[in-house]
Amino acid sequence: MLNDIAPGSTVNVKVVKKPTTAAAAKTIVRILSKSVRVKAENERLRKSRKTHFRQAGRGGRLWNINVVKQHPVKGIEGESETLTATLDVLTDLRSVSRFVDVTKA
Repeated sequence: MLNDIAPGSTVNVKVVKKPTTAAAAKTIVRILSKSVRVKAENERLRKSRKTHFRQAGRGGRLWNINVVKQHPVKGIEGESETLTATLDVLTDLRSVSRFVDVTKA
């Protein structure tokens, strides 16, 4: 199916099987993170972390108290996103093709 997809087209990517390696899991998360919805959510979370940043005094010095980053995409079974199939995305999809289902949008 990946051979039929032209670069620049829109595709639906769905995780159908749990990745067996850490590298495959990271690749799936990287692919799903290129979705417009996930990019907007990451930007919203970034602004929230920036707003809730504070400093506390301890031992005569200021210490930064950072908010931990929340990840909107986990790469778990059943997760799906719609994204643009660029050349780098298609290359990554080929490497994890046994864990994802790719269809034209």
